[in-house]
Amino acid sequence: MFKNKISLIVILFSHLLTQDIDPVYTGSFGSVTINNQVYNQFSLRPELIFGKVGLGLDLYFYFDQDGNLYDENWNFSSSKDVYKTLVDKIYYLRWGVPADDLYFRVGSLPSITLGNGSLVNGYSNIMDYPRVRRTGINFNYNFQNFKFQFVHSDLKEAREPGLFALGGSFEYVKNVDFSFSLVIDPNQRKGLLDSDRDGYPDFVEPDYANDSSQWHVNETFINMLNEFCDSQVSDCQGMIEAAESEMENYSNLLDLNDKNQVAGISLGLTYNLNNRMKLFSEFSQLSGETLNPYNPETETDNYNSFDDRLGFGFIPIGFTADWDKVTLSLDLRQNSENYLFNYWDQNYDHTRAMVVQKDGSNVVVTKEDKLYLYGKSRGANLTIISNFLKIFQLEMMYQYMNGDKWDNSINDYKSDQNSTFYTKLDIDTSIIQKVRIAEIFYQQSYSDKPFSFKPDENTLFGYNIGVEMADNMVLILKGRKSYIFENDGFRPVKTTQIETQVIF
Repeated sequence: MFKNKISLIVILFSHLLTQDIDPVYTGSFGSVTINNQVYNQFSLRPELIFGKVGLGLDLYFYFDQDGNLYDENWNFSSSKDVYKTLVDKIYYLRWGVPADDLYFRVGSLPSITLGNGSLVNGYSNIMDYPRVRRTGINFNYNFQNFKFQFVHSDLKEAREPGLFALGGSFEYVKNVDFSFSLVIDPNQRKGLLDSDRDGYPDFVEPDYANDSSQWHVNETFINMLNEFCDSQVSDCQGMIEAAESEMENYSNLLDLNDKNQVAGISLGLTYNLNNRMKLFSEFSQLSGETLNPYNPETETDNYNSFDDRLGFGFIPIGFTADWDKVTLSLDLRQNSENYLFNYWDQNYDHTRAMVVQKDGSNVVVTKEDKLYLYGKSRGANLTIISNFLKIFQLEMMYQYMNGDKWDNSINDYKSDQNSTFYTKLDIDTSIIQKVRIAEIFYQQSYSDKPFSFKPDENTLFGYNIGVEMADNMVLILKGRKSYIFENDGFRPVKTTQIETQVIF
């Protein structure tokens, strides 16, 4: 089977090489950590450019310490698995550039913002790469004075992506544009890691995280009983039914069939002062239900009066200016209860669904479930993108919000800060000998002290470093760190990739 896969790849390359294209070939070898296990990695990454078309492939092979292939990425056992395997190998396919009247990109989506960002701001589907490879699509089409945008975060999860969005804008009157966006996550629980794609997330039974034929230890027990009972015992059906009932009760406790859908809509107006400056306003509304934080037995009045419907956010006035080396955006904003600005942010795929311990059991909590933590608030948002000293490119976003926030110590709301800080620093490596890539980013969202570097589920840290080892050979180190709640504290989840990239 493996030889057949290699033959298929060779045939594909032979066809591509006969076309009139300008190819760039890179290969890499090194190590990668997946599910806390280290694999040796070998990959081929051809990038093919012809006209407005760009195609980047990612043909990768992971081998464990015994030389066995990690074959979850090369699964041809069914039509569904064939589709996911082939789509998985497209790092990107694009037509044109975002400024063109027709543009699309399939594969990696480094940053997606809709409208003025009150709902979707900087969303990325590659934060878990290479542990999780998502193949999204961003499609833009401009005709006459109407601009249309379609976004799907993962074609391998065609019906249940983390982000499915439609957006558009048109000139309402001269220099005044009206914009809208519709956004949905059909099943937030799909954010839970499911390595073998059997419908049961890895946390359910970690021992079977990579075994699609089994998800519960009772299955082995039932198979043993069936084999034993067939030949020697005729009255052990009760034991089998009891084991099956235990599995069913455990599955119901996890409530994996509850998709917990969340959606949002935004409407905006933009007044273009000139080609570089504009004023804007935007309203957004989330649709769904959050958890009720009050105890129905001891806090009956508060429990009955609590409105669990999701809320809205409003930017009454904002200003954006774009100069040669600096882009600046500043706005005032406020929101109701059960709402967060930038709900679909860069870290969304990490916070979309989380596993926490409650009363000694694992419980799935979605980002929507935790919106009850946030009451009414007001504040401002500042974004700066700047090139300075001809060396650094800095991206910084600081959202300061102050208002009501849930406090577990008093079991009620109190006035507190709810702020977000994001920064990314790129270094121009052309002036640094032997260094090809140097960038670092940090995000702390919805925190009362965003500069205290106190990690929680809304913390994200990452870096990319590339050092030239020889002609056409670069050693690349990539790291990502997020956090999950475990045993009354937050445990870091690290993804590290070390590879040597060769340019042919």
